[in-house]
Amino acid sequence: MAKSNFHAKTQMLTKVLFLAVSLLVTATNSASTNSMDQLIETDYQRLSGTWLLSSGVVDGRPVPEKLRKKTRLLTTRDKFTLSTGAETGTSEEGTFTIDPTKTPKTVDSVQGSGPDKGKTFLGIYEIIDDNHKRACWAPAGKPRPTDFTSTPGSGHILQVWEREKP
Repeated sequence: MAKSNFHAKTQMLTKVLFLAVSLLVTATNSASTNSMDQLIETDYQRLSGTWLLSSGVVDGRPVPEKLRKKTRLLTTRDKFTLSTGAETGTSEEGTFTIDPTKTPKTVDSVQGSGPDKGKTFLGIYEIIDDNHKRACWAPAGKPRPTDFTSTPGSGHILQVWEREKP
Protein backbone atom coordinates (compact mmCIF):
# COMPACT_ATOMS: atom_id res chain seq x y z
CA MET A 1 0.00 0.00 0.00
CA ALA A 2 2.87 2.36 0.75
CA LYS A 3 4.38 1.77 -2.68
CA SER A 4 1.04 2.56 -4.34
CA ASN A 5 0.71 5.81 -2.35
CA PHE A 6 4.31 6.77 -3.22
CA HIS A 7 3.63 6.04 -6.92
CA ALA A 8 0.45 8.15 -6.86
CA LYS A 9 2.30 11.06 -5.20
CA THR A 10 5.13 10.80 -7.75
CA GLN A 11 2.65 10.87 -10.63
CA MET A 12 0.88 13.87 -9.11
CA LEU A 13 4.17 15.70 -8.55
CA THR A 14 5.20 14.95 -12.15
CA LYS A 15 1.90 16.38 -13.45
CA VAL A 16 2.23 19.51 -11.29
CA LEU A 17 5.83 20.00 -12.40
CA PHE A 18 4.83 19.55 -16.07
CA LEU A 19 2.00 22.07 -15.65
CA ALA A 20 4.34 24.59 -13.98
CA VAL A 21 6.93 24.25 -16.76
CA SER A 22 4.20 24.57 -19.43
CA LEU A 23 2.89 27.75 -17.82
CA LEU A 24 6.40 29.19 -17.59
CA VAL A 25 7.09 28.45 -21.27
CA THR A 26 3.75 29.99 -22.29
CA ALA A 27 4.39 33.09 -20.17
CA THR A 28 7.91 33.47 -21.60
CA ASN A 29 6.65 33.13 -25.18
CA SER A 30 3.88 35.63 -24.48
CA ALA A 31 6.36 38.08 -22.93
CA SER A 32 8.67 37.68 -25.94
CA THR A 33 5.80 38.41 -28.32
CA ASN A 34 4.72 41.43 -26.26
CA SER A 35 8.25 42.85 -26.05
CA MET A 36 8.75 42.28 -29.81
CA ASP A 37 5.46 44.08 -30.53
CA GLN A 38 6.50 46.87 -28.17
CA LEU A 39 9.92 47.18 -29.85
CA ILE A 40 8.29 47.41 -33.28
CA GLU A 41 5.74 49.97 -32.09
CA THR A 42 8.47 52.09 -30.44
CA ASP A 43 10.46 52.21 -33.70
CA TYR A 44 7.33 53.05 -35.73
CA GLN A 45 6.68 55.97 -33.35
CA ARG A 46 10.29 57.17 -33.62
CA LEU A 47 10.21 56.91 -37.43
CA SER A 48 6.92 58.83 -37.73
CA GLY A 49 6.92 62.53 -38.56
CA THR A 50 8.09 64.91 -41.26
CA TRP A 51 11.69 64.49 -42.39
CA LEU A 52 14.02 66.47 -44.64
CA LEU A 53 16.61 64.71 -46.81
CA SER A 54 19.95 65.88 -45.44
CA SER A 55 21.91 63.71 -47.88
CA GLY A 56 21.15 61.12 -50.49
CA VAL A 57 23.07 58.90 -52.88
CA VAL A 58 21.48 56.87 -55.67
CA ASP A 59 23.64 54.21 -57.33
CA GLY A 60 26.81 55.97 -56.19
CA ARG A 61 25.71 59.44 -57.36
CA PRO A 62 24.81 62.18 -54.86
CA VAL A 63 21.27 63.53 -55.08
CA PRO A 64 21.56 67.05 -56.58
CA GLU A 65 21.36 69.83 -53.97
CA LYS A 66 18.30 71.47 -55.56
CA LEU A 67 16.38 68.18 -55.46
CA ARG A 68 17.63 67.29 -51.98
CA LYS A 69 16.39 70.61 -50.54
CA LYS A 70 12.84 70.05 -51.76
CA THR A 71 12.61 66.41 -50.62
CA ARG A 72 10.30 65.82 -47.65
CA LEU A 73 9.22 62.50 -46.23
CA LEU A 74 6.02 62.20 -44.22
CA THR A 75 5.82 58.96 -42.25
CA THR A 76 2.76 57.93 -40.26
CA ARG A 77 3.45 54.62 -38.55
CA ASP A 78 3.81 52.19 -41.52
CA LYS A 79 2.81 54.56 -44.35
CA PHE A 80 4.93 57.09 -46.20
CA THR A 81 4.56 59.95 -48.64
CA LEU A 82 7.61 61.39 -50.40
CA SER A 83 7.44 64.83 -52.00
CA THR A 84 9.87 63.98 -54.83
CA GLY A 85 9.15 60.28 -55.34
CA ALA A 86 10.95 58.73 -58.28
CA GLU A 87 13.30 61.71 -58.56
CA THR A 88 15.09 60.48 -55.43
CA GLY A 89 14.84 56.79 -56.25
CA THR A 90 11.58 55.58 -54.71
CA SER A 91 7.82 55.88 -55.03
CA GLU A 92 5.78 58.92 -53.95
CA GLU A 93 3.83 56.78 -51.49
CA GLY A 94 3.64 53.33 -50.01
CA THR A 95 3.80 51.19 -46.92
CA PHE A 96 6.61 49.57 -44.99
CA THR A 97 7.22 46.92 -42.35
CA ILE A 98 10.17 46.88 -39.97
CA ASP A 99 12.11 44.34 -37.97
CA PRO A 100 14.11 46.10 -35.26
CA THR A 101 15.45 42.77 -33.90
CA LYS A 102 17.82 42.25 -36.83
CA THR A 103 21.30 43.79 -37.11
CA PRO A 104 21.19 46.03 -38.99
CA LYS A 105 17.46 46.69 -38.54
CA THR A 106 15.47 45.73 -41.64
CA VAL A 107 12.67 47.40 -43.53
CA ASP A 108 10.55 46.20 -46.48
CA SER A 109 8.81 48.94 -48.47
CA VAL A 110 5.96 48.27 -50.90
CA GLN A 111 5.82 51.01 -53.50
CA GLY A 112 2.36 52.53 -53.85
CA SER A 113 2.79 54.45 -57.10
CA GLY A 114 5.04 55.04 -60.08
CA PRO A 115 6.90 52.55 -62.25
CA ASP A 116 7.63 50.27 -59.27
CA LYS A 117 4.04 50.23 -57.96
CA GLY A 118 3.39 47.04 -56.01
CA LYS A 119 7.08 46.09 -55.90
CA THR A 120 9.00 45.65 -52.66
CA PHE A 121 12.28 47.42 -51.92
CA LEU A 122 14.34 45.65 -49.25
CA GLY A 123 16.31 47.93 -46.97
CA ILE A 124 18.03 48.55 -43.68
CA TYR A 125 17.51 51.44 -41.30
CA GLU A 126 19.02 53.09 -38.28
CA ILE A 127 17.48 55.59 -35.87
CA ILE A 128 20.52 57.69 -35.05
CA ASP A 129 18.72 59.85 -32.48
CA ASP A 130 15.30 61.50 -32.09
CA ASN A 131 16.00 63.86 -35.01
CA HIS A 132 18.13 61.78 -37.41
CA LYS A 133 17.69 58.48 -39.21
CA ARG A 134 19.15 56.76 -42.22
CA ALA A 135 18.13 54.04 -44.62
CA CYS A 136 19.69 52.13 -47.47
CA TRP A 137 17.52 50.44 -50.11
CA ALA A 138 18.09 47.85 -52.82
CA PRO A 139 16.16 48.09 -56.08
CA ALA A 140 13.11 45.82 -56.35
CA GLY A 141 14.11 42.19 -56.80
CA LYS A 142 17.67 42.71 -55.51
CA PRO A 143 19.13 41.47 -52.20
CA ARG A 144 18.86 43.64 -49.11
CA PRO A 145 21.89 45.92 -48.47
CA THR A 146 24.12 44.84 -45.62
CA ASP A 147 25.61 48.27 -44.91
CA PHE A 148 24.84 51.96 -45.39
CA THR A 149 26.61 52.53 -48.71
CA SER A 150 25.64 53.27 -52.29
CA THR A 151 28.42 52.56 -54.75
CA PRO A 152 28.21 52.87 -58.55
CA GLY A 153 26.56 49.79 -60.02
CA SER A 154 24.96 48.70 -56.72
CA GLY A 155 21.64 50.40 -57.46
CA HIS A 156 21.42 51.18 -53.74
CA ILE A 157 19.63 54.27 -52.49
CA LEU A 158 21.24 55.74 -49.38
CA GLN A 159 19.24 58.37 -47.49
CA VAL A 160 20.03 60.38 -44.36
CA TRP A 161 17.06 62.22 -42.87
CA GLU A 162 16.68 65.04 -40.37
CA ARG A 163 13.40 65.68 -38.57
CA GLU A 164 11.74 68.89 -39.74
CA LYS A 165 11.74 71.52 -37.02
CA PRO A 166 8.32 72.98 -36.10
